[in-house]
Amino acid sequence: MHRLTGREKRILLMRYFRSMSQAEIGAELHVSQMQVSRLLSQILERLRHRLGVAG
Repeated sequence: MHRLTGREKRILLMRYFRSMSQAEIGAELHVSQMQVSRLLSQILERLRHRLGVAG
């Protein structure tokens, strides 16, 4: 987790600890819901890779 950027940590916090939708996150970050979806996928894939977990 320490290798994630501040923005990446914020996205994970909003999604999984504040239960915000992708659309809500997008509105807060001024990006589209689709972009949030892509960012989440990329972040989670990197975390899985670092942990050695098959996705």
